[in-house]
Formats: sequence, structure tokens, C-alpha cells
Amino acid sequence: MVKCSFCSNDAILFQSYSQKFFCGKHLSDLTEKRVGSNMRKHGMIRNRSRIGVAISGGKDSLAMLYIMHALLKKDRSRKLIAITIDEGIRGYRDAGIKCAKAFCKTLGIEHHVYSFKDFAVPMDTIMKKKHGDPCSYCGVFRRWILNKASRKLKLDALAIGHNLDDVAQTFQMNIMRNEPLRIARFTPNGGLVDCDDFVPRIRPLFSVPEREIVAYALHNKIEFHNAECPYAHMALRNPIRDFINSMEEKYPGTKFRMLNTYLSLLEKLPHQEGLEISECEECGEPSSVKTCKRCEMLAKLKRDTRGVGPRKLK
Repeated sequence: MVKCSFCSNDAILFQSYSQKFFCGKHLSDLTEKRVGSNMRKHGMIRNRSRIGVAISGGKDSLAMLYIMHALLKKDRSRKLIAITIDEGIRGYRDAGIKCAKAFCKTLGIEHHVYSFKDFAVPMDTIMKKKHGDPCSYCGVFRRWILNKASRKLKLDALAIGHNLDDVAQTFQMNIMRNEPLRIARFTPNGGLVDCDDFVPRIRPLFSVPEREIVAYALHNKIEFHNAECPYAHMALRNPIRDFINSMEEKYPGTKFRMLNTYLSLLEKLPHQEGLEISECEECGEPSSVKTCKRCEMLAKLKRDTRGVGPRKLK
């Protein structure tokens, strides 16, 4: 058995970009140090007392909650509140919610679940009609609900479990789609504009590789939902993931170099203070256009699904 590069314990992971082996303890220490450094360097929780954590029940979000809880449990000035979105994918999301609920109960963290059926259209209903890329609908509806729920819960920020792989993939997709403004939205802390009705998103895991999060979760005995979304095979992200992983295998450190390029570009993009944010004419949520993307998509779906729509959020 190969030994850890820092002690005599057995290694559980090899970092190709550093050429070092890590045991569970040293990998945990490194991961927690990276997350803590990300939070401090980017001011993710500075002057913020109620921190939301979006959890799906998967490895990334539960590991993020576990680490943030460990880092902040002695800080009485801050409270963690977990949020789970039920997209309406039978047999898939049910298991994730079960893991999320059990984990929050173990840590003693307040947990809230919000459903597509109340504020959008369940994904199973959408896909029965085969409406193109499922991730487009899911992403728009999920972000809309998360922002609405975060305001209702009076959160100062919402932590999202995007890891290094997610950042690299999103960056590559935005380049391919020629969507520079989306690059500015996907920041470690905050987004494109400052608006009281938008709850800032923070990404504590943005510099942690996915495979290291898996190893961290397994070492710390975090019980997570490990199934893939049944609609994921239809997404553009899949070939992008395969391409970046192949480059990482051939040229270790590729993902970190992509991250550094992305962060350098963020410094060059001007903050859009002049961008006018008003209210969507349909739902009253913040929007830069008359009808927000959620309501635009919902109107089309309601026509195609014989008027099936959500209940209003009170």
C-alpha cells in the first residue's frame, strides 16, 4: 500500500498536479484549509450572519455543509440554514432529499425544502414533452426559487456547492456560447450587479477538485446520494466535462490553470453598476427585462402542458 507523502498512514488519493499522496487526515486538512482560505480571501461571510447552504444530498453540497459547520460552529454570530430544491424527478430527487434531511438532523441544522410543483413545473412533466435541454429549464427555475426562498428566510448569502470542475466546465461553456456576461455572474462571491433583491451566491468549494471532494466525503463518512440525474445525459456539460477531464489527465493542473484564467478575466470585467434592474411584470421578481426568464419559460410550458402551472409563493 502506498503511504501518505506527509506521514506513515496509507494514502487514499494521489494528486497528479502536485505529485503527492494523501491519507484521509491530510486530505481533510488540505480541503478544509482551502475552503477556509476561499471564504476569507473573498469575504464570503464578512458582515453576514445568516448563511444559507443549498444542498441536494450529493457529495459536493453535503461536504460543503460539513466543512462550513466545522469552521463556524464556534461562531455564535452566524447561523447556517440549509435549503433543498425538489425539481420533481421521481426516484432521483426523493433519495437526495432523504440524505439531506438526515444529514441536517445529525448536524442540528435548520433545513427547508422547496418544490418545483409550487413555483414552476416539475421536471418529469417538462421532459414528457421533450422540451430541449433539461438543464436550461432546471437551472432557471432552481435559481429563481433559491433567490425567492433566500429572501423569505432573510439570508445574507447563499452557499452553492460548485467545485473546481464545475467552474472549469462553466467557463468553457460560456466561451463556446460567446456569453461574457455569464462569466461575470459566476463569481466566488456575489455576481454581476449589486441588488437588494438578489441574495449573493458564494462558492466555498470553487478551488477544490471534484475527486478530492469525493475522497473527503468518504473519509469523513458523509452519507450522500450518488446517483446521476436521469436527464443529465442530454446536457451540453457532458462532452465539455469529458474534454476537460481528458486534458487534465494528459496535462495535470489544467483545471487550476483554467480557474486562474477565469479569475484574471473577472478582474478585467467592469462591474455593471449601470445595469438597470427592475421587477418582472409577471412575478415581481428582480429582472433586467420586462419578463424574467422563469416566467418566459413558464408561459411556454403552461401552453404546452394544458395550463399546468405553479401555485403562487406567498
